[in-house]
Amino acid sequence: MKSSVIQFVIVLYCSLLSVLGMAQTPPLEMGVGYVDISGDSAVILDTLHVKAVVFRQGAIEFALVECDIAKVGSDITVPAREKASLSTGIPYSNICVAATHTHMYLPHKDIVIAVEQAVVKAKRALKPVTIKSGIGQEFNVAFNRRYFMKDGSVVFNPMFLNPEIVRPAGTIDAEVGVVMFYNANQQKPVASISNYALHLDIVKEYGAVYQKGGDGSRNSVSADYPYWIETALRKDFGNEFNSIFLTGCCGNINHWDFSKPGPQSGHKTKSKQVGDSLYCAIKRIIPKLKFETPSLATRSRVLSIPLQSFTEADLTWAKQIQKASLSSRSEEPKERQQFLDNVKTRRILWLNEKKLNGITSIPIDVQVFRLSSNTAIVTLPGEMFVEHGLTIKNNSPFENTIIVELANNDINYVPNKKAFPQGGYEVENSRIIPGGGEMLVDAAIQLLKELKNDVK
Repeated sequence: MKSSVIQFVIVLYCSLLSVLGMAQTPPLEMGVGYVDISGDSAVILDTLHVKAVVFRQGAIEFALVECDIAKVGSDITVPAREKASLSTGIPYSNICVAATHTHMYLPHKDIVIAVEQAVVKAKRALKPVTIKSGIGQEFNVAFNRRYFMKDGSVVFNPMFLNPEIVRPAGTIDAEVGVVMFYNANQQKPVASISNYALHLDIVKEYGAVYQKGGDGSRNSVSADYPYWIETALRKDFGNEFNSIFLTGCCGNINHWDFSKPGPQSGHKTKSKQVGDSLYCAIKRIIPKLKFETPSLATRSRVLSIPLQSFTEADLTWAKQIQKASLSSRSEEPKERQQFLDNVKTRRILWLNEKKLNGITSIPIDVQVFRLSSNTAIVTLPGEMFVEHGLTIKNNSPFENTIIVELANNDINYVPNKKAFPQGGYEVENSRIIPGGGEMLVDAAIQLLKELKNDVK
């Protein structure tokens, strides 16, 4: 009898500690805010947005903002983060502003204001949520776009059915990161974050007006395949469901399968096919997800990454080439070389301008946001090669690691060290030194480990 009483007291005591512990853990709150940035003069294939998601748990708050444009430089992100911080009280270092990298957008002068408005809306919409996360897979829609050729060179986008192709020069990342959010009673899905490494360059026809006119189509806009993901999820969960897509490390990844005929583009054809495939990957993993205990935390670091150097001969060549009329297309061999010369020229002249102003390095934010002991989000600048993302994931202590590129600054392409001697478009369009990407990767891994060790 005495033994039974003691066991009962122990169980009661443990239950009381558990209840007290639960009471001391603040609930996770999440809010989402949308702002339309489609533009008045556009042919709207589907609406462009600035989407902000704000998380709060106790005194910890952070915001992730994804803009349906090709890129965001510090000229946008710094004032946008400052304004959003001032309007909401969320610390500047706890706000990330990234781009989806859709190529079908119109330059929009009010992105800074839109970011601020979206974060304000998201904070006002904060409600208690519960969280599940996991990793799906999709192998059939992404392809490494750099290829070894028979002449020993490495070429990006070597065109369809090219008999000179030997094999891809790299791999893909097939992981589809998924975070699902449910209302407080764990019954209704209210939002998702999904993540995949694939260029948002599917809607346009290859060599169309975009190629001639520079960044973005001049007459139509589309959020590309994430639009179709959201459309499909809303059919399942209702029109109030919020789908936030975060673009993974895809600097050398796109949707073209060059072993098949082209053009493999289009809004309601190829873009929808890719979006539907990723939706299916998300749907397959949802039944396997388990509820997690939220544990918000953040870490960030600003690294000074050296810029590339160049010779006086390089500068003389670039100034001469600048005077020539070069193609902005890249389909045919002659046009391709002119295109690469154009890219190299812009890089050298940009670096020279920085040098004349005494700038030899660039400050880069690396951020890590922890949602739970299983799930963390990393943000990085520029168009990161897929190898960088895979390295972070392989060394991350978190089971589900979501990596966001094109965040907080525009530093063009960030190849891995192995790619620099191979050359090609992405290398010619890179601004930071070989090894700069690895510096960012190392910082991200260290921050992830710090957050993992700090899980209570």
